[in-house]
Amino acid sequence: MTRRARVLFALLAPVFFLLPRAARADRPEVSARVDATTVGEGDDVHLTLEAQSDENSPVNPSAGNTTGFTVLGSSSGPSQSVTIINGHVSQKRGLTTTWTLRANKQGTFTVGPCSISIGGLRVSTQTMRILVVAPGRAPPRVSPFDPFGMGSPFDPFRGFFGGPGNGMGNDVAPQRPPTDPKLTLGAPRGEVAFLHAIVDKTSAVVGEQVTLSVYLYVNASEREAELNDVHEADANDFLRRSLFEEDGSDKNIGRALVGGQIYGAKLLRKWALFPLKSGDLEIGPMSLSLSRRRVADPLRQSETITIHVTEPPMAGRPPGYVVGDTGAFALSGETTPREIERDGAVGVTVELSGSGNLPSSITPPARAGIEWLAPETHEKMGVVSGDKYGGKRTFAYVVRLHKEGAVDLGDLTLPYYNPETHAYAVARASLGVVGVRPGATPAPSADAAFDPLAGLPEARKALAGLPPAPAHLTDLPLFWLGLSATPLAYGFLSGASSAVRRIRRARVEKAASPETRLKERMADAAYACRGSDPRVADAAVARAIVAATIARVGVNIRDAEGAEVSRRLGDAGVERELARRVEDLIHDCEAARFSPDACEMAAVKERWEAARGVVEALRRGG
Repeated sequence: MTRRARVLFALLAPVFFLLPRAARADRPEVSARVDATTVGEGDDVHLTLEAQSDENSPVNPSAGNTTGFTVLGSSSGPSQSVTIINGHVSQKRGLTTTWTLRANKQGTFTVGPCSISIGGLRVSTQTMRILVVAPGRAPPRVSPFDPFGMGSPFDPFRGFFGGPGNGMGNDVAPQRPPTDPKLTLGAPRGEVAFLHAIVDKTSAVVGEQVTLSVYLYVNASEREAELNDVHEADANDFLRRSLFEEDGSDKNIGRALVGGQIYGAKLLRKWALFPLKSGDLEIGPMSLSLSRRRVADPLRQSETITIHVTEPPMAGRPPGYVVGDTGAFALSGETTPREIERDGAVGVTVELSGSGNLPSSITPPARAGIEWLAPETHEKMGVVSGDKYGGKRTFAYVVRLHKEGAVDLGDLTLPYYNPETHAYAVARASLGVVGVRPGATPAPSADAAFDPLAGLPEARKALAGLPPAPAHLTDLPLFWLGLSATPLAYGFLSGASSAVRRIRRARVEKAASPETRLKERMADAAYACRGSDPRVADAAVARAIVAATIARVGVNIRDAEGAEVSRRLGDAGVERELARRVEDLIHDCEAARFSPDACEMAAVKERWEAARGVVEALRRGG
């Protein structure tokens, strides 16, 4: 090696020696971990991200994907370290962030990748998989200071906490998961899983709400299964209303202690039942089976419950009370306009609100010269407070006034029985006075005396003698003619009468047939959709859909609510998708009708086109 080469090597050697170290110093260290890879539903898991860098401080940490979990919170702590090796000083800046995640449902979920910013670059970690099992089925967590559970003497927290090897002279058994004492039962009603039904009361008056709840208990050591062959509880002597937004839904409500074992409890049904008559009325059992692999699952049934129902007391019952009008009600009324001509009409809007068994009709006050036409009724019913069912019904009357002057429409009254106060009350709404001006034609005299015998003939002034009778009736030729003609006339008239009745019956049956009614409803809907009132059009479309289900599949969904529509159609053999389309259309029409803001006619016409497709699909059988 020449002298020049030796000098060049001496100058460049330190550079080649320091390059790898500089590269290593610039590379950040980032990692992530979880404290458990198998947790129970409802349990918490901690996700920790650690980052270190020689040059820049890590900032802006992110947990990444947390699907299947709820992020309850996070905490971060910076760190800094200085290392001196062979005279070389290195300084590291770090950040440790921990997120607390709560498992929402069972399954296998991917968490991350976590990421953090270092020197303007985003650095990510690997993803992690977490298995969420049934509550109480997860293995116990292992302490990082005692991985074998042997009570390691090197545990720095030994003696501060309870548990095996706590140095306190006794071992503490693992704590049982928290349970709801309201769901505790002395013994299970079946193996693995069972149904349990309860009511909030076992005695009531006619029309008083009885709340029925049906629970499904499943042993926490078993996997959750799907519900099959579901049969609702029979309550034929009750008016049934769901307290769920969707009657087919269910709710996980926690864990329960049953016979010393942990069970998961799920609320399947919650109904408001209103007794329709007095007596000992039965609520039948709800039944279902569970889908479990390689196991012949038996049919589960809830209890049969008897409710003792009586009528409200006779003492203090106000006049006009109807048995079944039970709850807490309020009435309000509005009359417009307040000035009209004789034989004109005003609009009276009455709102009935409250909780309980709200009546479906109200009897207006009967007064001379005031004509009440049949009202248009709207309602918005559901849960109003806690588990109480109620809402409001609105009655829109058209009232014609046939007399002049200041006409007092009177008061609307509704007597009812309040089961909470055990007393009767009367809801009232004053409708006020309407000024009626004279009309174009003279008004009939209101002072004319009423003569109940005006239509009878005048009284005779003297009695007349009896007409002379023939000596022998059989001597008259008309006697024999009438005697022979009577049977012939009777036969002829009987045949003609029967023929007329058959013709009329055929016409009535044809006019009242479901297909005829469907054609009428379709024509009404088409006409309404060509108009300018979207609420009237939506009502006509909904009536056409109801008429189609009656005519095509023989199912009446007029009184069905929520998922009951698709359930009835499904029981009649209608395909699930078509039944769901019918349910959605009915819901959309009703929501648009009762919306505070009227929708556009274009949206109504779109629903009408969809309804026509549904009617055609029902004709083809789905």
